Amino acid sequence: MLLTNKVALITGAARGTGAGIARVFAREGACVVINQVQDEGNPQRVLEEIQAAGGRALVVKADITNETQVRDMVKKAEDVFGQVDILVSNYAAAIPRKSFQDTTWAQWQEQIDTTVKAAFLCSQAVLPGMKARRWGRVISINTIGIHQPSPQYHGYTAAKTAMLGFTRNLAVEVGQFNITVNIVSPGLTLTEEVKAMLTPESQEKHEKQVPLRRSGTVEDTANAVLFFASELGSFVTGHYLPVCGGQVIA
Repeated sequence: MLLTNKVALITGAARGTGAGIARVFAREGACVVINQVQDEGNPQRVLEEIQAAGGRALVVKADITNETQVRDMVKKAEDVFGQVDILVSNYAAAIPRKSFQDTTWAQWQEQIDTTVKAAFLCSQAVLPGMKARRWGRVISINTIGIHQPSPQYHGYTAAKTAMLGFTRNLAVEVGQFNITVNIVSPGLTLTEEVKAMLTPESQEKHEKQVPLRRSGTVEDTANAVLFFASELGSFVTGHYLPVCGGQVIA
């Protein structure tokens, strides 16, 4: 197994892509901290699925834009599992989907806070332990939308694009401690939420635009994150990896 004796904290892991990453990490031997940010998803179900498969997991509800709650979450993870080796910043807030003129700065701020501020707070909370052990992985889940902007995703796209600078700068600083910092950027992914909204016609239309002629799965993204989290990706840092079947060639 690729993550034996490692502990992974995954934000927004109560549903969708985050839950998929949690399952794959647990399958590969990691102890997993399932973070629920608000009331999204079903963290208990994710926990029970992992435990039923023989894995170890912990659910912690914490607002990742709140420094006190983030530090309490990391402390709880350390109290239960001893340390945090891997951070996956995955959570994303709902997107307003309005024209630029109709958006407000408060809506932009929410996107910036739940993406950049959350990654900032969570990274600051886990890095001291990673530096002390001279081993760590910091990974964020992004979107190929930063290359193919939607006309109604303004604040979201701006926040996700900012993560490129965040990742590259942090990678340069913490590399000396054997800590890697990378980004995984999925395209359209067939989470339960997406499946509920997607019509067969719209899925077919999308897949005709993808060189590999299919939509992405949660496992596709989770496996890419696993590469960065494990020793397989130990000499890769500051990197941005699209997982989209060739829809974007970076």
